[in-house]
Amino acid sequence: MAVYFDSDYKRIEYDEKNRVLIATWKLAPASEEFRSGMMAMLDAMKQFNTGRLVYDVIPLGVLLEEDSIWAATEWREKATALGRSKVAFVLPDDVFTVMSVESMVDKENQEVPVAYFKRMEDAIRWAVIPRQKIEVKRESFKDKKIYESVL
Repeated sequence: MAVYFDSDYKRIEYDEKNRVLIATWKLAPASEEFRSGMMAMLDAMKQFNTGRLVYDVIPLGVLLEEDSIWAATEWREKATALGRSKVAFVLPDDVFTVMSVESMVDKENQEVPVAYFKRMEDAIRWAVIPRQKIEVKRESFKDKKIYESVL
């Protein structure tokens, strides 16, 4: 994997074999760090010409409402223009982080498949399945329909 971005709060890697960007939050970021890390993901999408995104949000914590709205509107528009095609989240057991991530996703007008996982390997495997071979629906952690593995 090629490291594209690495800071105290976030790391972005490009999985060349699978053509997937993997963003790992290292800690709960401040608002400025969150936005900077998300903008770095847009730059990586341009650099590697991929819209397959996997986010490890285990240490993310709860987002500020303003950041959640910004990510669901302004950032999403830019990501969509760059070809965002699939989004997978690796979730923690912490219900507050899960609720924060789901709240952000709920604010979006979803035009791409989104899925939630407990393991990174499963998230990456799902992200590389051709879009036409999966149902475009959002599985909800709230409904306990989190993917445990990919068939």
